[in-house]
Order: sequence, then C-alpha cells, then structure tokens
Amino acid sequence: MNINQAVVALSITLAATVLGGQSAFAQTAPTTTKEPAPVIVTVQEGDSLTKIADANKTTWVRIFNANDTLANPDVINAGDKVRIPREDEDLPDRYSEIAAAQAAAQQQVVAQTATTYTTRSYSSAPVSSSSYYVGNGMWCTDYVHSVRPDVPIYGNAGYSWISSAQADGKATGSTPQVGAVAVTDGHVAYVSGVNADGSYQVQEMGWNYQAGNYNERTVQPGTFGAFIY
Repeated sequence: MNINQAVVALSITLAATVLGGQSAFAQTAPTTTKEPAPVIVTVQEGDSLTKIADANKTTWVRIFNANDTLANPDVINAGDKVRIPREDEDLPDRYSEIAAAQAAAQQQVVAQTATTYTTRSYSSAPVSSSSYYVGNGMWCTDYVHSVRPDVPIYGNAGYSWISSAQADGKATGSTPQVGAVAVTDGHVAYVSGVNADGSYQVQEMGWNYQAGNYNERTVQPGTFGAFIY
C-alpha cells in the first residue's frame, strides 16, 4: 500500500467513526450525583420526636442528632421544623453529650439534697397555700400533683416529666402559662401568674432543700426550661 492509499483508508475509517455517532477524539463527560432534597417536618400539636421518628422510619435520637436547633429532645413546640436525616447519614452524637450533662447535674442534685425529691403522693389536698407544711408529701413533686391532680408524679423531678407527659397525650412547650407545671433539672413547680415582661410566678414545695418548705417567687424567662399544660 502506497502513501496515498494509506491516507484514503484512514479518512474512510475516521468518517465511518464520526457517522456512527462517536468521535475518536471525544471525551466522556463527567457524571454528577445530585443530593436528594432534605426532608423537613413541621411539628404539630401533641407531636413528640418519637412520634415523628416512627412516621419517618427512623429514631428520635437520630432526629435529635441531626437538628442542632433542638436543645432538649423532650422539648419541641408546634410549628418547629425538624430535618429527617438520611438513613446512611453520618451524624454527630449530640444526644450522648446532652444525656451525660443531665446525668451529671442530677447526680449533683441528689448528692446535695439527699431525699429532697420523692415520689410520695398526697392523700389529701394542701391545707393552706401559705402554710409551711402543705399536704402530706412535703416535696416539689407532691405539691405539683396536689394542684394539678391530672398530672401524675412521673418519678423524680426533671425533664423526664416532659416525655412522660407527652406519652400521656398532654401538651408541652417552652412558654410559661398560668396553671402549667414548670419543669427543670431536679425540680418542678406550679405557674401561678405570668407577667408582661416574660417573668412569671411559681409556687413550689421543698424550697431551699427543706421538707414541707412552701415558697412563692417570681422567676425570669429560662429559669424553667419546659412546661406541661
């Protein structure tokens, strides 16, 4: 084959390749994987993280870990928006950090107050709201149950009362309301009034770690982290 014949043969081969829809010099375009759109759920009245997790085939711990706007897994409000994590998503272990901090705080309370918080219940209503000795139980859990008998004594006082109340179908939230049970680590109280500046009055038993020590005080927003309505 002479040079002219070789050139003609190469031209025919290249033309056939181009006509066949492929170029000998074409490069394959890189493929891109599009991230799926995040799943956002709006919290409805009466919802809990467990209820939302069950509806979305995940766990409440993963939802909590995926949402750094949630400060406490037991406290969510209607209208809040939470993101549902993907099944294969690697998440920070926020819950373990929160649980460890709460456990340490509870141990400190127990160490300081011994048997201050009990699960004894009232056998009768308080004899007087201003009496040093109110009712028969003498502690914060007992007093709250006496003025809100629809709220059982959910064990020792603390944020576990919020999840227990939600499981009972009770509404919870982070805004004080008259008649609500105020909840914080190691203590519960009854909200007797709310002021225009956001402060509120509480009635409580076991004040200053003394059995039967009834107290009324005005507290600032954030003193109690959650409420049972």
